[in-house]
Amino acid sequence: MAEKEKKNIGTCAYCGQTRVIETLGDFTQKELDRMATERCLCQGAQEEKRKKARKAKINEFIRKKFPHEKLAGEMLELIDAVEDDTFEEVTVKLYKDKIVKIWKDSDNFLHIRIKRTEDDELKA
Repeated sequence: MAEKEKKNIGTCAYCGQTRVIETLGDFTQKELDRMATERCLCQGAQEEKRKKARKAKINEFIRKKFPHEKLAGEMLELIDAVEDDTFEEVTVKLYKDKIVKIWKDSDNFLHIRIKRTEDDELKA
């Protein structure tokens, strides 16, 4: 037998607006509040959505460029440090031919530049 939809109340974490959340199954109040926040159109909730989307985009980019899990994790930690202004910018030299630079511009956009400096030299 199919579960019946339940009507619950969730509250936006930013503006306090409540909304009806229809669910299948049981959810905690914290989960309902998170769902209400995700659906809210207030400025705070919209900013959180943009931050989550930005974080997902950065995560996807880093994991694509650095498939080794440990290195990707370390790069993401450095990115977080630049985002929260712990560091103004970070430059990391990887291997012999790769330099990664992470910084924020004056408009608060995060930049990640991966530069290769290979010389194609062979000594035999």
